[in-house]
Amino acid sequence: MADISKFVLMIQPVSRQGAIWQAILRSQRISVIWEHPDVKLADSFHHLKSRKVPLPDLLLIDTRVQSLNAYSICRWCRDHYPEVKIVLVNGAQKMVTPSERQWALFQGASDLLPRFQRDRLVSGAVLKVRRILDLLDRPTLDSSALVNALIGATREDRSKTIDP
Repeated sequence: MADISKFVLMIQPVSRQGAIWQAILRSQRISVIWEHPDVKLADSFHHLKSRKVPLPDLLLIDTRVQSLNAYSICRWCRDHYPEVKIVLVNGAQKMVTPSERQWALFQGASDLLPRFQRDRLVSGAVLKVRRILDLLDRPTLDSSALVNALIGATREDRSKTIDP
């Protein structure tokens, strides 16, 4: 049986966090488009549907993007495109409290995840990518490809911090 590719639309500020997300998702053979934070999501979805192009399977949105309200997008997607899953990432926080996660779920997100941390990069990446794979009904984690992607992402710029 052929592997059906999944498609993630990522709305992240240009940052090391975004670069790591892109690398680990691609390591799992997930197609990723890294969209500019000023994207007009409603227009983009309408355009894709009118062209009969599949919508993304998942939106990965950093809550730090100031040009949009991530929770409004969750509610809008829940009302108009409930088949599209949304994972919010708080790129400014090392931890997400249970009440913050519950609020995100109440708004229509599938999850709210914290940023990657330098001292827990591999374990954090494994947990986060497993969550994404679960949401995309892709049960198998390619751990070798994940580690190689993380090595590549950290080699690109050792002088910059992983944290924002």
